[in-house]
Amino acid sequence: MIPKFDIPSTALLIIDFQEDNFGGGPLHTVGSSDVLPKAQKVLATARAAGLPIIHTKEVHRKEMVDFGRELDGTEPIHCLETWPGTDFHPDFSPRDGEFTIAKRRYSAFFATDLDLLLRGLGVKTLVIMGTLTNVCVHYTSVDAHQHDYHFYVIEDCCMGSDWDAHWAALKSMEYLQRNSRLMHHEFIEAMSGLTQAVV
Repeated sequence: MIPKFDIPSTALLIIDFQEDNFGGGPLHTVGSSDVLPKAQKVLATARAAGLPIIHTKEVHRKEMVDFGRELDGTEPIHCLETWPGTDFHPDFSPRDGEFTIAKRRYSAFFATDLDLLLRGLGVKTLVIMGTLTNVCVHYTSVDAHQHDYHFYVIEDCCMGSDWDAHWAALKSMEYLQRNSRLMHHEFIEAMSGLTQAVV
């Protein structure tokens, strides 16, 4: 079912579309080559519709004092502030009037001003795409839910650490909010009555 979005209260949240996450970086991702052109169309559509657009970037100090327990699992050192690949992928560089959030943990809500920004913008619904599906996208969606936001995740514009984890995370997110999974063309179709969408 394609949702009907209310433009003034909806924002596109792009989670960690950073250069390294599209290949060649320390974190393994799946599906990046397929995600890239679809996510470009989503971003273009959101811009044409006039949605607020928020870009997050995971970044850690070169001294690595802000990783916390993040390196206790499978992930190696990643997203250091001195690495060129930590910056936004050039196809997803924020434009003037778009918003950026630097985060030290997986959730874009944790120890950031994201909630304050969303409330200032009057946002009630988040449309989310990004990486990693099973980590930063998942935990951000959980916190959006716990902060009483509606959320949708564009599943074919998300990259996971592996396919099993990707699909499991999407299933977990849909458990929180039914019908919260979208394909990129469904988002574009939902915007088509409101803007001249990119197809």
